[in-house]
Amino acid sequence: MSGRIWGQEVYAQHFMKNENSLKRIEFLKKNIRKQIQKNRDNLLPEYREESSSLIAAKFFNAYYYINSENISIYYSFRSEVDTTIIIKKALKDKKKIILPRVFNNNLVFYFVKDLSKQLEKSTYGIMEPVPDLSIPAKISDIELIVVPGVSFDRNLNRLGYGLGYYDKILQNIPEKVKKVALCFDIQIVDNIPVAYNDIKVDVIITESSIYNLK
Repeated sequence: MSGRIWGQEVYAQHFMKNENSLKRIEFLKKNIRKQIQKNRDNLLPEYREESSSLIAAKFFNAYYYINSENISIYYSFRSEVDTTIIIKKALKDKKKIILPRVFNNNLVFYFVKDLSKQLEKSTYGIMEPVPDLSIPAKISDIELIVVPGVSFDRNLNRLGYGLGYYDKILQNIPEKVKKVALCFDIQIVDNIPVAYNDIKVDVIITESSIYNLK
């Protein structure tokens, strides 16, 4: 057998192995998403409200919040940790809030000052900035980013919703920008299956704990 043919076979086997590994990872991710979202949806409203307040309090006490002026965050949806607590207080603290909007399967960002006038519901029912009423923001404007996710592990791995919007953003976020996740304790699992392009967060805040790099 020639070296070229042998090399092609090895490459084909390596490719198939990687492809099968990725399929396995996606299968595991899908199952975790389904279970964690079900568990989160089953939380009592009063528990979700109380826990969201505890999480927000920890966030406000963190140096990265205190020292940041431009904060990118998402508008919470359904059973997520209530981020409006943070958005409203940050605006009172004279912080500049940056919210995302989906456009052509990508996220674009806008500065938002007035939640009652500058937001509208997307096709998914998520509140997003109205472009004509908001000032565009660049990635370079972001000093602190709060990242959504379905589940996380103690090694700071993140499992998103599967659409890849924030995966693309995180690849372009400078290392100096702190990446923070907010979630309930029930969203923490032992191990998130990860692929080569998955990016960790720097901090995870739950109602009972804070996980970060030691």
